[in-house]
Amino acid sequence: MRETFKFSILSLALLSCASISFQALSSANDKDIETLITTANRTQTQHLDLIGNANKITKQSIEQSNAEHLNQLLSQASSTWLSRGNGQESLLSVRSPVLTGAGSCAEFLTLENGISLRAPGFCNVNQLFDTHFELADNIEVVKGANSSRYGSNAIHGTINVFSPSLYATPMVSLELGEDSFYRVNGLYSQQTEALDTLVGLTLTSDGGFQDSSGYEQQKLSVAASHSLGDWQTTHRVTLTNLEQDTAGYLQRGENAYQDKSLLRINDFPDAYRNSLSMRYAMFNTLSTPNAVWQVNPYLRHTDMDFLMHFLPGTPVEENGHSSIGLQLRRASQLSDMLSLTLGSDIDITRGFLKQNQANDTESNSAFLRGVLPQGKHYDYDVDALSFATYAQLDAKITDEHNAFAALRYDNTDYDYQNNLSPGNLKDDGTACGFGGCRYTRPASQSNQFDDISYALGYSYKIDKQTRLFAKHDRSFRAPHTSELYRLQNGQLTSDVKSVKARQTEAGVRYVDKDLFAELSVYHLKKKDGIYQDADRQYLNGLDTEHQGIEFALNRQVTRTISTKLAFSYSEHTYLNNPTNSAQIKGNDIDTAPKLLLNLHINWQVTRTIMAQLERQQIDDYFLDAANTQSYAGHKIYNLRADWQINPQLSASFAMMNLTDERYAERADFAFGNHRYFVGEPRNMSLKLKYAF
Repeated sequence: MRETFKFSILSLALLSCASISFQALSSANDKDIETLITTANRTQTQHLDLIGNANKITKQSIEQSNAEHLNQLLSQASSTWLSRGNGQESLLSVRSPVLTGAGSCAEFLTLENGISLRAPGFCNVNQLFDTHFELADNIEVVKGANSSRYGSNAIHGTINVFSPSLYATPMVSLELGEDSFYRVNGLYSQQTEALDTLVGLTLTSDGGFQDSSGYEQQKLSVAASHSLGDWQTTHRVTLTNLEQDTAGYLQRGENAYQDKSLLRINDFPDAYRNSLSMRYAMFNTLSTPNAVWQVNPYLRHTDMDFLMHFLPGTPVEENGHSSIGLQLRRASQLSDMLSLTLGSDIDITRGFLKQNQANDTESNSAFLRGVLPQGKHYDYDVDALSFATYAQLDAKITDEHNAFAALRYDNTDYDYQNNLSPGNLKDDGTACGFGGCRYTRPASQSNQFDDISYALGYSYKIDKQTRLFAKHDRSFRAPHTSELYRLQNGQLTSDVKSVKARQTEAGVRYVDKDLFAELSVYHLKKKDGIYQDADRQYLNGLDTEHQGIEFALNRQVTRTISTKLAFSYSEHTYLNNPTNSAQIKGNDIDTAPKLLLNLHINWQVTRTIMAQLERQQIDDYFLDAANTQSYAGHKIYNLRADWQINPQLSASFAMMNLTDERYAERADFAFGNHRYFVGEPRNMSLKLKYAF
């Protein structure tokens, strides 16, 4: 029988032992670290007292890492792997495998200042490149289910990127790296009696490691804060623009990434991606003797086009949407024991998707030439309305015992308009050979989804520095619009419904001035997962199980040495055979490494010089559902150093992949081929920064 570590005597013993051993790691000190967590509860909470999990990547860590890609930051959170593609592209994993497909992005919720980067039903797997992470004040990662606070998509994890602080130190920096990498960062802030303002700018140019690759990206953050009567108001604007020449997978046989002579090969020199995003939010807070009110209206716009070089016929996709939304929240103290939070979210979106193939399909297969015609494949619009209302009751039962209950109702409405002839026809209405065209357009229609989610949580205060916690969530995600309206092989109607998930987790957390430590275990079951069968039809019916153990540690070892560790060991398993053609029940889900580890060792060499050694480890993983193909995993070491030349001027140096390891950022097996996004060999960069 397959070994598991669901909530068992062993897991409980680990948590009990941990609560004792954490105290032994640190000298007694009653002062907690004043770390506030916002994302998990949608309100600021002391990290020590949080019921549930959250990893916070601080501004200091962001500055030290000086990441070119967000995956270099998110690896600092346990159970988190942002699998890097080419340029700024990525696929996400949080307490999950790396998920792919039209709706894979809908298993995660990505936020900026608590507002979703993309509208419900319109997410994109690469959407995190729209964040201004380079200048972020901090990043929070909440692992696992959290729909009772946020609704759809918060099944496997929630990532919240917080925009630059209004009180950030003005500065300008210039960074130079290999392969013609240049980046300029600038921050300006000003505080007056009436108005606080901030402008942050990032300009990046990357010549690309592989042939015919690279990107130009611009990001702008603007903020202003002022009083409006009794209200405190903050306005935030984020603009990003990406123009990328995309290198595809390396497809030159198994383990091709180990051959240095192949690393720069790009078999898709014409591939590209352009993406524009614009977001505005107005955060309004009113504090009264009885309650705190929050009213947050927002606007959102995205526009993207890219060459689908990974598909036969290489069509071009265009997609985008524009949204207006509102978040309402009221938190009140009912008594010394009870507090109540009530809220509502509404998002109104108009989105579109077009797919067009400029030329006839070039293939040795008459079938592919016949079913993938030149011309328009899809052209549709979707008007979407998402409405939710939620409540949370928090109870301070005694000084040692705390609990909460949260409940949320979500309604999602899609009104779909097909702008081409319905069915699996060419855009001129004529039929394809071989039984019809691959791409199928359903007739115009409307769809509605109603979902309820809830969470229950409990914590026990062992002493001033130690907490035990347990939490149970029921979460969901509504179907992505592509799973409903971007159909194939004659599927004229997609009857998929929302995916459901249940998660239970428990943990112990210890915090004092020199040590943060957290050990947690979790178990999540997902039912009615949406998948494509062998006929490329979207169906419900895939059941999976996800369970693991996580450990996070941040310790000041001596006056000059500190360490930070993120560790997880997990199992991700198919629970059934959704189709008779594939016997996968009991198999590991593909692209799901069991072990993830990130370790930082910081050394304050002198008063002005800091050095950091980082180790990143990803375990081996299977590349297919049948578990017949695999990738061996890798260990990467990175070295960074900072020199504070004077109070204003500093210099930073980084050597990535210190040991020049041959590795793949992501490995894949499809259409009988091993495919790899290659990891870059050892490379260096230098940054100069001037603070005003």
